[in-house]
This record gives sequence, structure tokens and C-alpha cells, in this order.
Amino acid sequence: MSPNTFFHFRFQPFVIANLLPSEELSLEPSQKTQELVVLIHGLGGTRIDMLPIARKLKKSGFQTRRWGYRSLGNRIETHANRLGIFLQKIEADHPNQKLHLVTHSMGGIITRTMLSQFQLDNLERVVMLAPPHQGSHAARKLYPFFGWLTPSLKQLSDAPDSFVRNLPNPFENNQFDFGIVEAKKDRVIERGNVLLDGYRDYAEVHGHHGILTWYSNTIQLVDNFLNHGRFNLSAAESHPKQQHTINAV
Repeated sequence: MSPNTFFHFRFQPFVIANLLPSEELSLEPSQKTQELVVLIHGLGGTRIDMLPIARKLKKSGFQTRRWGYRSLGNRIETHANRLGIFLQKIEADHPNQKLHLVTHSMGGIITRTMLSQFQLDNLERVVMLAPPHQGSHAARKLYPFFGWLTPSLKQLSDAPDSFVRNLPNPFENNQFDFGIVEAKKDRVIERGNVLLDGYRDYAEVHGHHGILTWYSNTIQLVDNFLNHGRFNLSAAESHPKQQHTINAV
């Protein structure tokens, strides 16, 4: 495994990530009080990764919360359970508030796991940035070396019997508006392995996996989807789900 691939898997900020409380939150008040966007970072990342998107969404009138968790030491199910409890509390405290989710990398798999176990009545739209729905070859190769530190690597593997390859799909019934953004220069996930049945729109950004949340095109695509339920062709390539053949559980 090359050092470059290791970097792109987002381990570089792991010290900061593990100093954060498991559910440290950031609330930015806004004018659109009836819509809240919860942003969820990926493996080895921090809440800072989602800050550029949160800033844009705040300007668009959304409330935002960046949900943080210690990504290296726990399994995906543990993170999913904590996220589900957190989101259900939000719904209980604000029963009339619309809810949207924006995820990066493993944050999308945590969200998918959570939605398979928790009922969210106010959830409307979900945007997933580079989610390894069909697994990651990088995770498979890194697990023998770093599995002791990060058990979720095995879960994210592209092996046929991995956790992610056998995870239920909560989007099949089209209950939520669900969009996917793929990084064209992704060295962590093979082309097409971000796809999952049930998505409404798909877009590509000419960028890398680990810093996908920082590209201006990505930020604009997220804003467009949360506001209109579709990606904007002028910001990046976008095309409907019918153009893809998806091998999903």
C-alpha cells in the first residue's frame, strides 16, 4: 500500500479526531428555522471536514450541526446507534423541523446502518459524498496492517462477505430523496462502488476522496440538492439513476 493511498484514506488527522468527544456538536443558527442539516464526517476525519459545506448551507438559510465521533476505535454499528439516538432526540425536541443529512465516506455507511435500525419521521433528503456502498479496496488492503486500530476497515472492505456488502438498503422504498456524489480521482473506492439502489440523482466531481468536502463544486452540489432535490449540471456532471446498473444488496 503506497503512502499516497494511505493519505487519501483520511488517517492524517487521527490524533485530532480521537481528542474530540464522541458526539461533539456545532450549531450555527440561521433564518430557516424549520430545516436542519446534520453533517457527518468520514473515517479518520473530524467535524472540521464538514465546515465548508456547513458554511454554505448556513448562508442558504439552513440550520446545521456537525456530528463528531471517534472514528478509529469503534465498529460502524456503535457509531450508527449513537447517531440514531441523537437524531431521534432532535425529532422529539423539534417535531415540526425538517431534517436532512450530508455524509462523507464512512459517514454514509454509518447513516445507512442507522437508517436500517431507526425510524426518522422528519428526514427528507440525504446527500452522500463518496460513500463506499459496495466496499473499498483500500480498506481491504489496509486492514491486515491497521485492523488492530480501526476495526471498521474490515467492515468497509470490498470482499463479498464484508459488513457493507451485506448491509440492508434503507433507500429502496424511495422514502427519502437520496443523492450521491463521486470523486473522479478517488484512490480509496473503485469507480461505481459508491452506487446503491434508490438514489434520485448522481454527480461527479473532478477531485480526490479525502478532500471532497472542500471543493467548491461539491459544496454547490450539496446546496442544490438540499434546496431542489437534484444536482445542478452547471456545477458538475449530473445524470439520472437510470444510466447506471447497480449491484446492491
